[in-house]
Amino acid sequence: MKRMASVVLFLILAASAFLGILHFAHKQAAIKAERQNPSDYLTVYTDIPPGILELLNPVFFEESGIKLNVVYLSTDQLASETSKPDAAPCDIFISSQDSLNKLKENNRLQIFASARTDTALNLFKDEECYWTGIWVDPVIFAVNKDYSLKHPAFQFNWPEVLTRKSVRLSVTDFIAASMAEDLLMCMTEHFGIEETMWYLTEAQKHIVQYGKYLSTPSRMAAMGKCDIGISGFNEAVRTQKENMPLEIVFPEDGSPWYLYGAGISKDAQYPERGQLFLNWLLDSPQYKNLMEKNNFYYIYVNDLAMNGDNRGKTLNFWNLQKKYYDEGKKDLLNQWGEKIRFGGKESD
Repeated sequence: MKRMASVVLFLILAASAFLGILHFAHKQAAIKAERQNPSDYLTVYTDIPPGILELLNPVFFEESGIKLNVVYLSTDQLASETSKPDAAPCDIFISSQDSLNKLKENNRLQIFASARTDTALNLFKDEECYWTGIWVDPVIFAVNKDYSLKHPAFQFNWPEVLTRKSVRLSVTDFIAASMAEDLLMCMTEHFGIEETMWYLTEAQKHIVQYGKYLSTPSRMAAMGKCDIGISGFNEAVRTQKENMPLEIVFPEDGSPWYLYGAGISKDAQYPERGQLFLNWLLDSPQYKNLMEKNNFYYIYVNDLAMNGDNRGKTLNFWNLQKKYYDEGKKDLLNQWGEKIRFGGKESD
């Protein structure tokens, strides 16, 4: 009897294992078949941080019936002619303005214009319609609330913030992230090389810390470890959402900005799907609330109407071409590092 019970138990376990393996095999076959049948897919090549496109995938699929096949590459991989060999051909690139310009120079984008791309400001799209901006992250002043209350007449413009020695200042190290590096390039284009280096030399005298992360300046300001942090808008709003005492102030003399955009691949298998997705991204009300619920606080190129800051100042963007070449960027970073960052006082 015991032997019979053991045999029955063994058969049950074996059957369960067999059914489990069969179910797994069917599931894997379905996944493989789905991947081999791209009729419902749009392949996106991107170097933006994971999170955003995964968030938008189900919403776009519900409205269009098209799923996003997201292929993550490094910025260097994205710009090169060869990407992952096992990846599906790209239909649409989503990246920073700098990367999109390189893709255009390498003849990897095709022209696309629509009623939606036409309403984006010329400042935020390619003049020949090879790519269009989607999300803008302006650079603003993240101000400690106590400091703001004690200095109601302070003029929040770039010369004042960068040269007023009594202001404890924080900024992300220009070599720490692409957006921080871009700020240096924006300042150089806006002010000129000589004036920019002079401003940064003066700022060096009262910078309490160079951040290693984009979030550092706004968080330091909120914690009272500096008076003003030079920060991206997205990171400053994230800090505010943590109920930290921070005021976002728009520079009186305008803001530099970092732009994310999209361009249709010249080798796209399904260019019409890429066009559909790009137009959808430019219709920000469809997904703006979803983005904000998940801590992404960008300015949308087709939704630029914003309220002023607490001081009644409106957000104005510097008029920039942003055509920066690698050698020029390297020279400017070296000049700043050798003569200012490590040539002046130690700030860390």
